[in-house]
This record gives sequence, structure tokens and C-alpha cells, in this order.
Amino acid sequence: MTTRRNTQKKRGNFLHSGIILAALLVGLALSFFPSASYAAGGFPFIGVLYAGQRPEGIAVDTQTHIVYIAYEGPGLVVGFDPSSGHVRWKTPLAESVADVQVDSTTHRVYTASSSRNRKSVLSVLDGATGKVLLTAPIGNGDNGIAIDTKRQRVYVSSSDSGVINAFTLQTSPTHQLTAIPSTLTLGPHPQAIGVNSRLGRLYVGDIANNTVTVYDEDASRILAIISVAALPVQPLRVDETNGRVYVVCSNGQELDVIDGNTNEVIATVPTGPYPEGVAYNSATGRIYVANEGQKDNSFADNDVNTTITVIDGQSFDVLGTLKVGRSPDGVEADPQLRRVYVALEESDAVVEVSDSVNLPLIPPANLHQAATVHTAISVLQVAFDVTIVLMVLTIIAATLVALSQRWRARESPRTLPGDV
Repeated sequence: MTTRRNTQKKRGNFLHSGIILAALLVGLALSFFPSASYAAGGFPFIGVLYAGQRPEGIAVDTQTHIVYIAYEGPGLVVGFDPSSGHVRWKTPLAESVADVQVDSTTHRVYTASSSRNRKSVLSVLDGATGKVLLTAPIGNGDNGIAIDTKRQRVYVSSSDSGVINAFTLQTSPTHQLTAIPSTLTLGPHPQAIGVNSRLGRLYVGDIANNTVTVYDEDASRILAIISVAALPVQPLRVDETNGRVYVVCSNGQELDVIDGNTNEVIATVPTGPYPEGVAYNSATGRIYVANEGQKDNSFADNDVNTTITVIDGQSFDVLGTLKVGRSPDGVEADPQLRRVYVALEESDAVVEVSDSVNLPLIPPANLHQAATVHTAISVLQVAFDVTIVLMVLTIIAATLVALSQRWRARESPRTLPGDV
């Protein structure tokens, strides 16, 4: 009996060792043949892309429809072709890539990346191959990029350095790309940035003053300084057709819409918790705001959100929210394909969503109910605080009355019985 048990034990150990060995061989094989996976999904999700860790910024070439994705760790830029569902190229850049933008006229990709020593670099890539065409040093901090396609000028904000690096691009007869650098000072901590190349205006959101500065590129002067909600973050989207500027205010938890013709805020739209990204689809007239759910510089897992807010671009009414995954950050739209791309930072994935009127949105009534509950809780909290204060004041008043009666009793003269 003992011999049989030992034999079964040996067989079990051998089987266990075989499973471990097989798992190690599979892991080794995967390490030798890494690949980006692209999974198909059901409506409205066309697919999910896994090509790197912590995706953040997203840009779309509206002519070639190639999607460019910036990954934070390790720093990586990916060129994804949605028509074939394959990654065309991957280009590693420093430790972390903060932002990515694309010029749909020249098909060049612009990225801002930083290393551990906090030195930041602007890199210009060929959108078709991912080849680095040019690099230039930029200021430190959270970098945002804006491109003036008409003047071939690139702006990079540097929140820590308090400057905006401006680069005028030139191409030699031998197709060599060069950049003439200069700097602008438009606020103590510029972060969000955008350009209307048709009007020649640069928009800079400052995270310290909570303002958006309107700068005339040709006249080199400030046209207006507009107050917005707390913490205007990159990206700052500009619609050159109607001149509107869409500003995501993360700590203010709202989207502020600026009329670029009058330089006034024409709408303030409530969003989900701590939004980080915004996109406007001109084909459907909808605005998409990514609700990351984490306060700036917060890394608590329980704070992540899973929705994007869908807004009507004309009435600015909230149509509802769509569940997409953990911690949505960057978001961009392709009007011609009617697709929206959302970077899910905590899920290490990018989802491709069909922009349809039939999106399964959580109705805004739920948002109003949540706001009502929040208001009711706030009122109850105030009532509780007031009750506590009144109770304390009542106790103090009763104590003072009792003490005053005792003091009066001591001070009043007593009549002796013999004096009657």
C-alpha cells in the first residue's frame, strides 16, 4: 500500500513538473516572438488593440486614417492601420511619451518624450515608416503639442519650465528637415495647447492661473486671457471650421467651450470625474470626453473611472456616458470613418468604437440622479453640522443660566429670623 502511494506521488510530482516546464517554454516562446494583439469586438466596439503599456495620447491622420498612439511606460509610439487591423510600426522613444500629434498635410508625427533625468525631447517621425526625422530639446514638465499646418510651425508647452518652445520647420531641396527654435512666455505653467491655423491663433491653457491665453501668431501679441475651470489639461482641441475651442478642465470636472471669434466661454458642460481627453467628430457633431477618474498625480486604483461622456456639439447637452474600460485618457475621432479611439491607461489597451446614434449610452438622467443624491448628502451634512452647533450652543446657554442663578443666590443678602 505504501509503495502504491509513493508511485502515485511520484507520478503527481512528474506531472506537476511537466506543467511548469510547459508553461516556461510557452513564456519563453512568447518572449522571443512579441506581437501586438488586435481583438475584434461586438457593437459598438470594433476592436481592442494591445500594443504597449499605459497608452495616453492619440492622434489620427484624417487623410491616411492611420492612428498614432503614445505609450507612457516604456516610451513608445505605435502606428496602427485600422483598415487592416495591424500595427504598421513601433518606435521606442525615451522613458515616457507625453503627447502625440499628426500633421495630415505632410503626414509627419510629432511626439514629446522625457527620460528619467526629466529632460524632454521633441521628435518628428515619418508617419508611414516611424523613422525619426528630427529631434530637438524642449522644456521640462507635462508637454503638450500643437501644430500650425499652414505656417509649418510646431508649439510645445512645458509646464515646469514655464515656456512654450516654438519651432519653424523648413525642408531643404534634398528633403532634409530642419527646425528654427524660439520661445514664448504665456503664463507661469502652460500645459494645454492648441492652434487655429486659419485664424493664426495659438491657445494656451495655464494650470496655475486656470486661464486660456489667446495669442496672435502673426502680430505676436496677446489678444485675450479667458478664465476657465480648474486645471485645463492637454489636449486642447480646436475646430477650425466654427472656430470653437474645447478645453478639458480636469479638477473642475467640466468641459469649457470657447467661441474663438469672440474669445468668450459659451458653454460649461459637466463631465465625469477628472476628465483627461476630448475629441470632436465633425461628421456626427458629437463631443467625446474621456473621464479618467484620477486626480492629477494620483495613482490610487480605486479612483479609476470607466466611461466617456458623449455631448451634443450644438446644444451642448449631455447625451449620456459609454462604458469603455479602466481609466480612459486620450481620445480622438476619425470623422470620415466615423470611429472614435479611446486609450485605456489602466487596461493597457486602445478601444476602437463605432460612432453611431445607436450607442448604448447610460442616459443622463442617471447623472442627474447622482448629482441629486450628492446634493442631498451635502444638505444633510450641513444640517447635521448645524444641529451639532445648536446643541453645543444650547448646552452652553443652559450652563450659563444655571451658573448665573447660583451666582445671584450667593450675592443676595439673607434675612435672619431674629430680625422679623
